[in-house]
Amino acid sequence: MSGLCIGFDFGTSNMTAYVEGKGVVFSRPSVIACDAHTGKILAYGETALAMTGRAPASIKIIRPFIDGVISDIDTTASMLKSFVDKVCRFTVLKPNIIAGVPSNITSLERKAFLDVLTMAGAGKICIMEHPYAAAQGAGVAFSKPRGTMVIDIGGGTVDIAVVSLNGIAASKTIGNASEAFTNDIIRYLHRERDLEVGYLTAEYIKKTIGGAVVRSEEIALVSKGRNVVTGTPVNFEITSTEVYWAIKEHMDLILKGVKDVFASISPELCADIYENGIVLTGGGSLLYGIDAFLESAAGVPVRVAKSPGYCVAKGLSKTVHAIKKHKNSSYEFKYYD
Repeated sequence: MSGLCIGFDFGTSNMTAYVEGKGVVFSRPSVIACDAHTGKILAYGETALAMTGRAPASIKIIRPFIDGVISDIDTTASMLKSFVDKVCRFTVLKPNIIAGVPSNITSLERKAFLDVLTMAGAGKICIMEHPYAAAQGAGVAFSKPRGTMVIDIGGGTVDIAVVSLNGIAASKTIGNASEAFTNDIIRYLHRERDLEVGYLTAEYIKKTIGGAVVRSEEIALVSKGRNVVTGTPVNFEITSTEVYWAIKEHMDLILKGVKDVFASISPELCADIYENGIVLTGGGSLLYGIDAFLESAAGVPVRVAKSPGYCVAKGLSKTVHAIKKHKNSSYEFKYYD
């Protein structure tokens, strides 16, 4: 007899939860607002995100995951426990939890995930790497000896992996992803325009006019910020071309990571990828033109998966039945067949 299965995709920008029999139940920003003195959680998700840059000193805004790893164990565990208690309020057995995490995390970072999930009330625990889960969620067929490259572009990390024969043949994690683009825009405006903008403003600019390629027809956006010289609020206009140059350095780092993975695999796998192409998953793959940028630079077909932000959660959902086959009270492994 085994408990309910819950899947968590722990992302730097968003956390997605899958519940057995219900599907994906929520996808919320990975932000927590808590009392600065008592540590009590006041809000999380969209409500906490809206407080960013606006909260008084009595409220502390916490991002529980930085570059894909846990930054605050106790607060993160409390948030997860409240969710698990809601989902499992009518059950007696402890739930089985499958967690999607970045590939190539250290043993210490892996232990932090296990500790948090145990504190949240998990019975059995499975750790599954993002690109493997994303490949399953994107519908990539990799049970045969044919290689496919999957690039999961999250908020804090970019996971690049070649999957074949139900496993990962090669992988690389880059600690600069979608949130790095947002910070690039903040730095660009400060450096080039003497303007200060908050994180939420920069994020809106990125999603609205950002792009990995120069648009054939330039577009612009009027936003608000503060002039660093006068210290007064101002309206300003920023163009899509400016945003392209602001984030170009980190886009080039992703391309370098792709080339590094190509250099680490066999010629046979390279040939497979040339034929099968590259699949993009994760919320960062929604950036305008990122598929065209990689396809042009790498010379292989590139496609964005359907609903890329939910691919990891969907991949986790496809494996919930397998966790019940194991009798250990607590265990950890990377892959399911």
